[in-house]
Amino acid sequence: MYEAKAIDIVIPSFRLDEQILLGIINLDRPLNFKVNFYIVADNPDLTIPYAILNLAQTGRINLVVNEVNLGFGETRNRGIRVGKGKWLLLLDDDIVPEKGLLLAYGQAILQYSDALGFAGVTNFPEPFNNATLAMELHGLTGHFKAAKTNHRMKWVPTANVMLNRDKMDPSLFNDTLKKGGEDIEFLVRNSTLFAEQYIGVPDAVVIHPWWNNGQIQTERQFRYGVGAAQIAELPVIRPYVYHDFTNTSETLLLLILASPYILWNYSLSWLLLLLLIIIGSEFLTNCIRTRYKTTKFSFGLAINLFWLKNCYEAGYLYESITSGRWRGFAERIDMSFSKKNPSWFRLNKWKIIKTCLIAISLLLATVF
Repeated sequence: MYEAKAIDIVIPSFRLDEQILLGIINLDRPLNFKVNFYIVADNPDLTIPYAILNLAQTGRINLVVNEVNLGFGETRNRGIRVGKGKWLLLLDDDIVPEKGLLLAYGQAILQYSDALGFAGVTNFPEPFNNATLAMELHGLTGHFKAAKTNHRMKWVPTANVMLNRDKMDPSLFNDTLKKGGEDIEFLVRNSTLFAEQYIGVPDAVVIHPWWNNGQIQTERQFRYGVGAAQIAELPVIRPYVYHDFTNTSETLLLLILASPYILWNYSLSWLLLLLLIIIGSEFLTNCIRTRYKTTKFSFGLAINLFWLKNCYEAGYLYESITSGRWRGFAERIDMSFSKKNPSWFRLNKWKIIKTCLIAISLLLATVF
């Protein structure tokens, strides 16, 4: 049995940012709750800041240093296994918590003492350039803030989420997932295993900085796509996978495969024209989307939206091809996990607009 009124805070950290960690350690604590800190350093070459080392030596925190870099999944697992509290709060090492974070979670525990867990809110600062605004409009930050408007969820990012040790799959995070998606798979696995969902706590708030000071997230988006393709094959995620109309990356792959036929029967000019139509229609769709979402047109914003979307889709396709999992072509995951066996070939206004642009362009090309 675990301590019912104990909260273990597990923070996997590559940076050991003293200012950030001290801000978390010094949070106000709920009355009659025991709070333990488990900081797992996933960078063996890092010099441990004096304040953190001192807290560890005096027993105020528990510091674990990985001998080699293990990645987020196994690093979290190490911190989880050390603790003994019933409640487990996972936080990222770059978030800034609001003062009442633990108080909000303590109140939620008192109200729902046998819950699967609790989903906190991870806010981002206001967008300040085209890259950050594109991340906001693209939905990259949407799941982080889901607890603001949703009372129950099957998963939220592990930047700010509380789990119940009595309702966790003992195998914990899948440490073979190195590119992302391990948080989705683990939390959905728990939700499925216990037939419950995480309860949103809108007052449990942390602030997450924009990645890389607000630069466009090429590598991250590609990696997220790779990670999504990897979890799509796992048993708990597979029931929520469906196939859809081809996206731009997949359509370009089909064009490449068809290029010998096009070159033999038509010409290089036709091949280049089709390439231009596919990419141009995708970009024009994002231009329209920019105007629709912001009521004004921004070429830079449209470029960033175009890039974010296609980096993710290219990552998913790349992983599917290189792993030899060909059914990953035109495959999607319903990230809401609201219903098993979701319907295939879904339409929305942006797919319809892009399809119309492609059709009109092909018509004009054949006429002129």
